[in-house]
Amino acid sequence: MLAPPRNPLRALIAGVLSSVLLLAACGGSERPSVLETGRDVYGSTCSVCHGPRGGGEIGPSLESVAETWPTCGEHIEWIELGSDGWKAEFGDVYGATLKPVIGGMPGQGSTLEAEEIAAVAAYERIEFGGLDQDSTLTECGLDTGG
Repeated sequence: MLAPPRNPLRALIAGVLSSVLLLAACGGSERPSVLETGRDVYGSTCSVCHGPRGGGEIGPSLESVAETWPTCGEHIEWIELGSDGWKAEFGDVYGATLKPVIGGMPGQGSTLEAEEIAAVAAYERIEFGGLDQDSTLTECGLDTGG
């Protein structure tokens, strides 16, 4: 049995340094900060209904998000309007799959900034829909400075 480290802080620092060195050796993360924003917004706003990994809970799974919303612009509009706003503006079905508008997707247009909405749409499309990162960020109008 291993003895506990004499200095827990030293052990913590050593572990963090090891992780940093491993990431540096592997090239680190290439994920733009805008996707970090999308991940954070998803986690604090969307995951309550769509689940922490987009598999659905109260709301539907997001694994078919790219089929439902073939363009990022439509996806963004859905997030801005939500179920009630979409139904009032466009009618009783949504997306390319013409799903009936039922449920209570809240519109986020008055609670999130436009870039946050675009970031969460991009995050969902890349993370759950499996779309290409660079082309998705471009389509969603997000400049990553690259």
